[in-house]
Amino acid sequence: AKRLEKLIEDLFGFTKLNYGKISMKISKVDIIKLLSQLLEEFYPNFEEKNLSYELQSNVPAKVISADGNLLARLFENLVGNAIKYGADGKRILVRVHATEQIVTVSVTNYGYVIPKDELPMIFDKFYRVEQSRSTNTGGTGLGLAIAKNIVDMHGGTIGVTSDLNGTVFTVRLQVNFDINKENFGKLG
Repeated sequence: AKRLEKLIEDLFGFTKLNYGKISMKISKVDIIKLLSQLLEEFYPNFEEKNLSYELQSNVPAKVISADGNLLARLFENLVGNAIKYGADGKRILVRVHATEQIVTVSVTNYGYVIPKDELPMIFDKFYRVEQSRSTNTGGTGLGLAIAKNIVDMHGGTIGVTSDLNGTVFTVRLQVNFDINKENFGKLG
């Protein structure tokens, strides 16, 4: 029942995002505070998999212009995946590097390595890496597609690397995102 509920929630969310049915509510969001609260909320999940987590940042706080609810959903998906695919007993590392104009957030897990030939499809809707991996974790194949849509809506970028040193999802967002500015473009 929980899996079906998650599938319906993801499908509904993805459809709303994909067809512009979500209006963004841009406000000032402290991304460090948002991530810290999110990690605390995931504490039972970390404990269940015997994982630890660490939040590192080059600044104590960083306020950006963004839709706080959408950012929460984005990082829930990334941290949730890191927990789901992280190896028992390892840690999840969330790193924030902020400059005056750009905030980079990376979420790293030290578990399953995503095959190099599958990395280009990782953000496609309904794409799941290796059927055996997907069945064990019960993923819908929509979480990363939703994450990418949210990043795109904010004019940012998202990427992934995966090797024996860990799987790292990296999000880059503008500090002063302006939804009303035409051609806000992608970050390079």
